[in-house]
Amino acid sequence: MKLIWASLCFVFVYVSFLSDAQSTQAPKPEAEVVRVRLLKGSKKIQITGLGLRFQNLNQPYRQVSIPAGDARRSLNALDFGTEAEVRLMDKEGKKIWALRINNKDPERLFSEKYLLIQGENLRSGDKTLPSRVLLSVNSEDKVDVVGVVPLDEYVVGVLASEMPLSWPLETLKAQAVAARSYALAVMEERKNQPFHLESSVLDQVFRHVLDGDEKDPLIKKAIQAVRETAGIKLYANKGQVLKAFFHSDCGGKTTTAKNVWNTNVNAGVAVDSACPTNPRAHWKLTLSKDELSRRLRVADISGLDLIKVPSEKRVKAVRVAFNGAPTKMVSANEFRQMLGFQELRSSLFEMKKIGESFLFQGQGYGHGVGLCQWGSRYLGQSGQSYRQILKHYYPLALLN
Repeated sequence: MKLIWASLCFVFVYVSFLSDAQSTQAPKPEAEVVRVRLLKGSKKIQITGLGLRFQNLNQPYRQVSIPAGDARRSLNALDFGTEAEVRLMDKEGKKIWALRINNKDPERLFSEKYLLIQGENLRSGDKTLPSRVLLSVNSEDKVDVVGVVPLDEYVVGVLASEMPLSWPLETLKAQAVAARSYALAVMEERKNQPFHLESSVLDQVFRHVLDGDEKDPLIKKAIQAVRETAGIKLYANKGQVLKAFFHSDCGGKTTTAKNVWNTNVNAGVAVDSACPTNPRAHWKLTLSKDELSRRLRVADISGLDLIKVPSEKRVKAVRVAFNGAPTKMVSANEFRQMLGFQELRSSLFEMKKIGESFLFQGQGYGHGVGLCQWGSRYLGQSGQSYRQILKHYYPLALLN
């Protein structure tokens, strides 16, 4: 694969979080940089782009990773002008990065665990990448490609992925604050890991917005929503940034994080009658006994028993019964994940056994915690400000 390189000074970005366990104020980072995992599961990576630069990193996530204003050339950096491929190899019991130039030159070896790549118009296959990516070895001894992006640039990419940008500006602004808050909370939880966030529904869906995309009126709208809420976050008790969950459609009423994951701060519950405006508000899923067993990775299922959240219609857990064997309890969120989040769309469902098949009928889309996107669309259309929308969905949280 062709790879055009040019000389480019490497720029560090220093990331440092002020923390005080006794303080009631939220930490204020000097520079907020998000590490988001974009690709995983490969032994070999091909990246194309302009002005590429490769550099070893000793500890890419302690102070990490990319100190503004230092344009000095690094002695550990490689700077070429042709083709390249990076692969992970074993050498004397250690993981080594092997960089090949021109597809024929001898491989150049990097002995450290992390490799940073910087350049313009970066791509890996059909995947567009930010201008800085970190290659990291995961627990399966394969390569993770981690994008390194400024926080608000990341939030723009989340907005462009999580919500139609044609929706009201105040709705987009509410989503931007929720996404920023969620990201900062998770960044604190995973500060000592090679990446903070997944780029999928496991955290927040993210895609890199190219510089040329900024001419698109809808992308401009997303950027406006982020800029007009710059620095604004939701806070939980004791001043920490709230892990502000959100979802597509609550089905009429949100729930608490404890009911879904049995943990996290209670930011309050909202009743939302606007959700049925979602064209996918009601859904059905039919699975044969064999298909259900395959997805749950069990055998000989005899029945399912739904355990509901007290005072709610939501399913909290599913008891799976077997012929001649002890039952197995599975949380509703895990049950949805195994059956497929896109198919068993929420925990707000009923179940019927019809012959050798199971029929699931439900409403809503997503886990039901925090901001409901379809409800927030209606509130935005009704003239509510982003602050009013956030107060509706996180009534116990502080906004600042």
